[in-house]
Amino acid sequence: GLDGRLVAVDGMPIEPLIGRRFEFAIAQRLDIVLDLPRGEGTWPVFAIREGDRARTGFVLATRGGAISKISPEAGEPAAPVGLALERRLKASRPLPDRRADRRHTITITEAPGYVWMLNGAVHGAHVPLEVREGERVELTFVDRTSMAHPMHLHGHHFQVVGVNGERLSGAMRDTVLVPAGGRVTVAFDAVNPGKWALHCHHLYHMAAGMMTTVEYRL
Repeated sequence: GLDGRLVAVDGMPIEPLIGRRFEFAIAQRLDIVLDLPRGEGTWPVFAIREGDRARTGFVLATRGGAISKISPEAGEPAAPVGLALERRLKASRPLPDRRADRRHTITITEAPGYVWMLNGAVHGAHVPLEVREGERVELTFVDRTSMAHPMHLHGHHFQVVGVNGERLSGAMRDTVLVPAGGRVTVAFDAVNPGKWALHCHHLYHMAAGMMTTVEYRL
């Protein structure tokens, strides 16, 4: 019964969006502001698993608010998480306008025996993605599997700048969902030298090989 005001994703501020349902993937975070009406009342807030009716949540209640029993299932299954919300997000502090100095494509594939790969290799046999300090870097994830993958980069926040070939000026994030058969491009400024993990945040995919590194070179 409340409208929520989405003000940040992955800890990074966005131009606020009003709504009652917000989709997000594994490892992504949402900051939602709720303005409660005056007077007594109760307001449940639910999280529903994609493709299912199972839900959890909490109830905001005033001291005298009546709390009735709530079903552990929603009335209908939640739609699979996609990029409908992602396309609407706009960073309130986007990256400065600048052409990319370096571009990398990361292809997501799988193999029999529950093997998940980036650019045809499992972690340990991977070729690092090289960058140099000060560069504007673009990473394009191409998912050639039947599953969506939440891709997470350590040590940086990036801006979502492309979805399925369409350029946009999206949110700043550290985790982006790449849909099955889809393509997502993100950009970041290489300002934090080191050797940084880049991996799927389905941790069982990461453990099965789906991780590489972004490494700064002199």
